Parts: sequence; structure tokens; C-alpha cells
Amino acid sequence: MKRVVAMSSLVLAMGLTVMPLAWADTAGDALAAKLKAAMPGIPLTSVTPTPVAGIYEVVAGSDVIYMSADGKYMFQGVLVDFEARKNLTEARRVGIRADLLKQVKDEDTIIYAPMGAPKHTITVFTDPSCPYCRKLHAEVPELVKNGVKVRYVLYPRAGLDSPVGKTSIGIMCAKDPKAELDKSLAGQTVNLPVCDKHNLAKILELGQTLGLEGTPYGVTDNGTVIGGYMPAAKLLETLDKPK
Repeated sequence: MKRVVAMSSLVLAMGLTVMPLAWADTAGDALAAKLKAAMPGIPLTSVTPTPVAGIYEVVAGSDVIYMSADGKYMFQGVLVDFEARKNLTEARRVGIRADLLKQVKDEDTIIYAPMGAPKHTITVFTDPSCPYCRKLHAEVPELVKNGVKVRYVLYPRAGLDSPVGKTSIGIMCAKDPKAELDKSLAGQTVNLPVCDKHNLAKILELGQTLGLEGTPYGVTDNGTVIGGYMPAAKLLETLDKPK
């Protein structure tokens, strides 16, 4: 519900523009131009026709909404191909998240990896002060043992100027970030000098674009979200499911 309200408010109050755009026909062209003129502000990624005649998919960031070709009607929700039993909206969001995740380079993360090629890779946005992040961290050795590569992205929910934000900066600036993260997620105090060799401000922006509302927040390489704490056995079962 929060995402519905937030996206509706965003669309109505701000608008869509400036990202590289994609649309497939003149009606989509006209709709995109109308949105840009009426509401400049939100990064509009694409305007494309859906399988439903006269209805267009509008993508802004990781949000997907639907509009009539004339721009008069907008609705949010899930578009399902009932015959194929396929959630078209979620399939689109998965692809969007996978593309957004490419912005996170290994050097922006703290990696726990198995020997050899991993079976799965999951990027986990974690807040060192989050109790469920600490619970999940206790499962990481079991995940690694079973072939999962965990890429931690520090995501201080209270912002970079908060105590946990300063802790996060200190961890990323440390000589051994992994050791300091282990300490922090074990509840120990981390007090390290700050530096500017981190990308946490952009990470916070990316989390907002992804629609992250809480930590831990995991995303697989194919864009599937695994939100919240999950025991290792359950997480492994989820990762092994056919996509």
C-alpha cells in the first residue's frame, strides 16, 4: 500500500523525464510527450504498449504503472496474463531490478564467497544496527558453504550523518572491511576514521529507486527480491527454485 500511495503521489506531484526513453509506436510517443510536458521531474525509462489494447506500461525507476493511450487514466497494480498464469508486472520489475543492480560494483560491496564458482549470487542491503540483519549474518557461513556468494551493500537507513551512517562509512574505510562488518553485526562497537573512498551516498539513492523499505533486502542477479530475514535452509531452497 505504501508503494501505491508513494508512486501515485510522485506521478501526480512531480512527473516523468530525463532518462533514455523507449516506446514502440506513435501513441506511446505522444503519451510520453504529454507526461513530460505535464509533470517534469521523475526519471522516465520507458513507455510501451501492453498486451491490452489501448493500455501502456510506464516505467519510472523501478516503478511500473499503467496508463490509457490518451493519458487520461492511470492505474497501479498487477497485470496478469490469465491464460498463461504469468504475472507480467512482476516479470517486468524483475528485469528492471536486475538492470539497476548492475550499478553495484564488487568494490562497493563486502563479499563472502565460496571456493570456486558460486551456484548463486545475492546482493544484500544491510544496516549494521538492524537486528534481523544480524540474524541473517549468522546464516552467511552456511550459505557460503552451500555455494552462495553474498555481496553486502551497507545501507544505513538513518542516513550517512547518523551514528549508524558513520559506522558504515568507517567499515568501508577500514583496512579490513569484512572484519569490521563482522564485529558490527556481532553487536560490537566499530569506531573508525572516515574517508571519502566509499559510494554510500549513491547506494542510498539506489535503494530508494529499488523501493527498499527495510533491511535486510536481498536481490538475486536475475532481479528477484528476497526481503527480510530467512534461515539459511529456507533461503537456499528459495534460490534453488526454478525461475
